[in-house]
Formats: sequence, structure tokens, C-alpha cells
Amino acid sequence: MSVMPPSPDHIVTSDAPDRQVWIDYARGIGVILVVFGHVLGGLFSAHLFPDETLTRWMSYTLYTFHMPLFFFLAGLNVQHSLRHGTRSFLASKAWTIAYPYVLWSLIQGGVIMVMARDANVPILPSDLAAIWYRPIGQFWFLYALMICHIVAALVRRRALMIGLALLSFAIFCALPARPDLALTLHHFAFYVAGLYGARLVTAWQPQRGAGWLLLMAALAGFAAAVAATARLSGWDANSLLALPACIFGIAAVVLLCKLMDAPRHRWLAAVGLMSMTIYILHILAGSGTRILMLKLNVPHWPWLYLLAGTAAGVILPMIAHVVLQRLNLLTPLGLAPLARRKTASVPSTAVTR
Repeated sequence: MSVMPPSPDHIVTSDAPDRQVWIDYARGIGVILVVFGHVLGGLFSAHLFPDETLTRWMSYTLYTFHMPLFFFLAGLNVQHSLRHGTRSFLASKAWTIAYPYVLWSLIQGGVIMVMARDANVPILPSDLAAIWYRPIGQFWFLYALMICHIVAALVRRRALMIGLALLSFAIFCALPARPDLALTLHHFAFYVAGLYGARLVTAWQPQRGAGWLLLMAALAGFAAAVAATARLSGWDANSLLALPACIFGIAAVVLLCKLMDAPRHRWLAAVGLMSMTIYILHILAGSGTRILMLKLNVPHWPWLYLLAGTAAGVILPMIAHVVLQRLNLLTPLGLAPLARRKTASVPSTAVTR
């Protein structure tokens, strides 16, 4: 995916005194789940993961909370960013969200057009021409997030924002058909929750003993909610019935990340810091790995393809991120924000910018 680190818009020096490292962990967890879910879906579409029941359960479990998590995290730093002014805020978002949306939609779409014979979902020139109102692939997230930021910049009254969030969620649940862009209506509520819950969430630090008990309770609640609502909802992870599982899932991730020991989980923080690059490139990396394995006649063992695709979808974009960073190409490619005068360095960005 965060779907997604701390200053959702940019990362200053990694040793910043006010840095919320737990958000890096959360984005790292979130983007790994995004990659896993998309690789699983690709394998199922290609008939390489034949267990439909297991696929449904895994997909429902993931999709109840992992994208709402990214919108929640994206809202956490918005109030702080808006202090620089509406114009500055929107200009920043245009560079870190709108620009990479257009650029990478065209790049990924072009690659899929070239590899049309091997793609699960072919892309046509008309699809690329329609990205202004119909996102392709995973890029719906950037489109939806930009809409959320625009609304946050223009509507400053808390009561009105909360009212809009509730209304948009209700409209989404009532829609008979839900194109990807309609997911904005669903996820806006979680963005608003992050927007107005930021001070409380970032300041709260659970005690170790009580925190682990709360985490176990949240995980138990999540498992129970998933088990109770999966079939009742018709496997619709964005339905009203799935809302309890979503809330428990987000709470569990936040709790877990708050309780993590920083020195032991630097690798996960690194994943979170590079989550934007991973989110942008993981489809090309994961699907490319599946196609390569098929061409090399690797035995069609479902879990081998799933694990290999997920690992490639995370690791290869991270390698690309490091290489592009050394070549000073992250910013030109929309994977890092423009440097600010008072910022010492801008090493990386995250998916929830």
C-alpha cells in the first residue's frame, strides 16, 4: 500500500525529535498487506491459486481494514500541514499525490499494454485517456486521497467535516454498484477520523502489560467480527457489517505498532518509509515475478507463487527506491517531495503522504 508515514506528506530527517516512528511501522504493515492482497488476487485471476474459499476468507480479512488504515494514517498530520496555509498545502499535495498519480498510471498502463498477452487485466489506450476520472489499478488510492485532502483544505469546520464523512459513508453503502472511485466515499470517514483523532492517538502510549492485553482483546474482536460478518455481508469487505472488523483491525495495528521495540524493528520502519515507492511499483514487481516464474516453468505451487510474489512486490521496489535515491531521481519521479529550505534532507516518502 500507507496505504502511508508520519508526516503523511513528507519525511524530514530520520532523527527528527517529534517523529512518530510507530506510524512508519503501521505503514510498513499496511503496505505489506496491500502487496499480499494484490498478489493473491492476481494469482486467483490467473487460476494459480485455486482454493476459492480460502481466497475469499483471506481477501475479506485483509480488505476489511488495510486500506481504511492508510486513510486513517493519512489524516493524522493534515492539521499540522494546513498550518502552512491552504495554498501551500494543496501545492504540496499536487506534487506528492496528483503528479505521481498521472505519471505512474501512464507508466504502469503502458507496460501492461506492451505485455498484454501475459496480463490478467489488459489496458487499452482508452483506459489511459480516462485516468482523469477513472483510475486504473491501485492508483485509485492516490486519486481518492487527493480528493480527501482538497476537501480538508476547503472545509475547516469540524462538525461539517464529520457530517460529510457520515453522509459519504451512508451514500456508499446505498450504492447498487461501486466503481473504484466510489471507494472515496467509504474511506473518507477514516481519513476524517485520523484528521480529528490525531492529537489523542499520537499522544497516547499504552503501558506494556495493559497494552498487550488490549492488543489481544482487539485481535480477538477482529477475528470474531470477521468470522461473524464474512458470509452475512456477501464477502463485501466495505459493507456496513464489516465496519466492526475494520475498527478492530485498525486499533490492533495501532496498538501493535505503539508497543513495538524500535531497535528490533528498524526493517519494518524502512518498509514504512519506502511505502509510497512500494505502493507505486508493487504491481509491476509482483505480477512480473509471476509472469517470469511461469515462463521459467516453475511448478504451480500456489503458496510458492504467493510468497515469492509478495516478497518481490516489497523487496524489488525497496531496491529501486535506494537506487533512485542515490541517483537523485526520487523527486523527479514523484516518489519524494520537493525539498524545503529548512529541511536538512528528504530521504524518502510514504504511501499515505
